[in-house]
Amino acid sequence: MGNTENGILMIYYSLDGNTEFVAQKVREQIGATLWRLEPDKEPPKTGLLKYLIGGKDALLKHFPTLVPCPYQLSDYDQIIVASPVWAGKYAPAIGAFLRDYKFQGKRVYLIACSSSGNAEKMLLSLEDDLIGNNVVETLSLQNPLRNEELEFPKLENFCHRIVGR
Repeated sequence: MGNTENGILMIYYSLDGNTEFVAQKVREQIGATLWRLEPDKEPPKTGLLKYLIGGKDALLKHFPTLVPCPYQLSDYDQIIVASPVWAGKYAPAIGAFLRDYKFQGKRVYLIACSSSGNAEKMLLSLEDDLIGNNVVETLSLQNPLRNEELEFPKLENFCHRIVGR
C-alpha cells in the first residue's frame, strides 16, 4: 500500500494540523510512508472542551479504538512517531497505537509538536513506552504551522540525519 522502498514509516496523530503539517514535510524530505492514526472518537476541535476532554483522556490514558493499520510494520526498518503534546502527555491515539501494535528492534525517531515548546517529559514517556526499540533521536517543535521559518530548518536537519544513517 505504501512505498516501503526506503523502509521508513511515519505514524502520527494530528488534531489542530501542526503534526499533519510536519508529516507532510517529512514525506517531502525523505519519502516516508505516512499513517495518520484515526480514532473512532475525536475530542472537540475548538473551545474549552477541546482542552478539558483531550487533556483528561491523555492524563487518564483513555485510549480510543483506531481504524486498523493499512501497513505491515514488519516491512519497515525505521519508524517515526509524531504526536501533539496534550497535558504533558502524548495524544491518546498514540497510546492506542502503542497498545494495539507491538513491535521491537526498530530504529525509532520521535517528534513532538507543542504550543509551549516544553515536550521533554512527553518524549521521555514515549521513549519509555517503546522499550525494545532503538530510539535514535527526538525532536521538539513549537507551533510548526505558525513558526515554519524557525521550525522547518530543525525538521530538515532531523530528516537528513534519518536518511544519513
